[in-house]
Amino acid sequence: MKERERISILEELMSENLIRLDRLESGQFDLKHGQNVLIRSVNDLNNLVWRNSNDIEVLKKDVAYLKENMATKQMFNTLLEAMTNGFDRTDRQFARMHDEMVLLRQDVNVLKAR
Repeated sequence: MKERERISILEELMSENLIRLDRLESGQFDLKHGQNVLIRSVNDLNNLVWRNSNDIEVLKKDVAYLKENMATKQMFNTLLEAMTNGFDRTDRQFARMHDEMVLLRQDVNVLKAR
């Protein structure tokens, strides 16, 4: 092999190696950029999880408070029964008052007739 052929082969090898190094450098840049994006995304996700965990804790307390202070079906039934009893008593009182008014009118009519 002649010296020129050797030099030509070496130039081709150097050229291929330089092209590969350029691709490698470009890939490393893309990799660094991807890593930075990933780090930002993970940080954003951590912040979101932290906020959500705080919100969940607040909601747990709210649910516990509601469970302690929420009226049950039985409480509503008892309230409804008490209100119904009160209305029934009022209706009986009005019925007695009506009966007394009828008697008073009869007495007034008797007195007018005399």
